[in-house]
Amino acid sequence: MANEVLYEADGHVAIITMNRPEKHNAINDAVGEGVREGFMKAKVDRNIRAVVLTGAGERAFSAGADLIRMAQRESGDFGDSFWWPRSQGGWADDFYKPVIAAINGYCYAAAMNLMCSTTDIRVASDTATFCYAEILRGFSGAGPAIALLPRQAPYALAMEWLLTGKVFDAQEAHRAGLVNEVVPLSRVKERAVEVAQEVSKLAPIAVRAIKEAVVRGLSMDVPNAMRLANTIGVLTRYTEDAREGPRAFAEKRPPVYKGR
Repeated sequence: MANEVLYEADGHVAIITMNRPEKHNAINDAVGEGVREGFMKAKVDRNIRAVVLTGAGERAFSAGADLIRMAQRESGDFGDSFWWPRSQGGWADDFYKPVIAAINGYCYAAAMNLMCSTTDIRVASDTATFCYAEILRGFSGAGPAIALLPRQAPYALAMEWLLTGKVFDAQEAHRAGLVNEVVPLSRVKERAVEVAQEVSKLAPIAVRAIKEAVVRGLSMDVPNAMRLANTIGVLTRYTEDAREGPRAFAEKRPPVYKGR
């Protein structure tokens, strides 16, 4: 993995950090590939039960796509990007371990795509601002936020953000339910890691099962989504962890889940 993205493990938690603070962590090809590699590494590591995604420095989660790189794009690039996702897929395809965002500043344009499509729980700093800025640059954008923002926030607010390129702060994002909590900048990464550690103490198979049932269920009608959730839920009852939970309760001790 290139230096543009850092990966570290803290117990059962992986921390993926976009590392171009001098460019507000703008997403170029190296950052995009690094984030994908980070999620793949966390996906195959059975010791990792949750992921924190953040940006380096104190000013930006990410300011979005690298506009200087985009300005240099030749017309031949069009064919490579016309159909999205590209052949290698999105940032975290079929990734069902929980992802907690530590949004420590600007979360603009492509970073909104990244946040909406990969993160489940979002901790924002009180300095964070959000903007789906593509419309301000003369194009509509080609990322998942267009589909996901109206599903993750009230429709009218999402449309205001998308159609006007409005910059909105962490408090508005919190009121809309787009982020879970707002904390001081000095606490944002620490708090996200705390949340990830809390989740990582739970039965990892059951946690992943819930996320997969929710994510897949969102593209289904309600009866089929409920059937899927029930089917997955029944399977989790036959794990070792499903025996450990009731046993620990009966013995009045904290459960020790092993992901089996």
